[in-house]
Amino acid sequence: MAMENETDKCATGATSKIIFTTTNGEKLEKGCFNFGHTIPELTKDDGLKQPQGSHLNTQIIIGRTSPTEYPTVKEFMKKMGAMAIMSDTTLFLLFTIWVILVETAIIPSHKRGFICGDLSISFKFEGDTITTAMILSSVVIPFPLMWLIELLKLRSQSSRLALWKRALYITLNWYNKFLIGFLIHLCLVEAMKTIMGECRPHFLDTCRPDTAINCTIGTFVSDFTCTNTEVPASLVSDSYRSFPSGHSSVGHYEGLFMAWFLYKRFPNTRCKWIVPFLQTGCLIWGAACGITRITDNRHHWWDVLIGAIIGLLAAVYAAKSLCHNFRVFRTSWSEEQLESSSTEAHKNDNQLLCVSTSGKDDVNSHTA
Repeated sequence: MAMENETDKCATGATSKIIFTTTNGEKLEKGCFNFGHTIPELTKDDGLKQPQGSHLNTQIIIGRTSPTEYPTVKEFMKKMGAMAIMSDTTLFLLFTIWVILVETAIIPSHKRGFICGDLSISFKFEGDTITTAMILSSVVIPFPLMWLIELLKLRSQSSRLALWKRALYITLNWYNKFLIGFLIHLCLVEAMKTIMGECRPHFLDTCRPDTAINCTIGTFVSDFTCTNTEVPASLVSDSYRSFPSGHSSVGHYEGLFMAWFLYKRFPNTRCKWIVPFLQTGCLIWGAACGITRITDNRHHWWDVLIGAIIGLLAAVYAAKSLCHNFRVFRTSWSEEQLESSSTEAHKNDNQLLCVSTSGKDDVNSHTA
């Protein structure tokens, strides 16, 4: 079967017009929005069928929009390649190891010193309202939330298995970019903590520096040794790692990123309050992570402020640059590309799917 490609415009804008020439010389038009999928064979009687022997593949790029395929996990791993997966995994482990080393005081932090008699570092240590385990476990929550929203966005599709695979693939893309932004900004915060070495509000109670007993009020003490042996060494070294607040940074990053995601990806509904309600919950989480650090005497107000600014800027970078404002590039695919060979399609084989590139893009089906 021979094929001719022509560029035409539909009523809605620039699209693709494909003309098929059958073996008997008869020309048939495929129509618009036929991007990136395997071209089927057209006949008069049975409509759209898959060729038995050969598989022709076409990809048409309009402007700066490129087709995006949604393969299975096995195909995705094969397409990525072993070297790419190994390099990404190695970089992820390096980021994680760096954070663990500085948090556990294996990499020592700089001791900036303190002013003798400073009341701002004389508070009692009373623990954390939002613990480190809670703040780290909150990193996992966006994944099932993203997946649920993508499932709701694709709920009109015919095959349940294909729906779940499409939603999972899109969610993995968003969550991967979320983790990249998270680790980059967290490593920046940890580096700033290690270099600055600012005393926490409970520094004197946790560290108990030896030079604080006989020092002159108002003088700066740069050389000291912590004498407190009642608490773990990691907590003692953490008493002079106040600036900036990691809790505030992580909380505001997660809050703004998810609020942005909800605005762009939540499906259109008649209820106009559900998205603002969920966004408010995300932003409250970020604010709570910062405010509780002040009320728990774990950070100064300026630590929380700078941490919040870093987290918000990182969220903007991740949403705008890494996720491209949560746009899914225009593509179309057949259900057979996502389902296993043993799964029957719930509809005819002539069902094609397209994802638009607008900011509030919807998934639409087009029948050939």
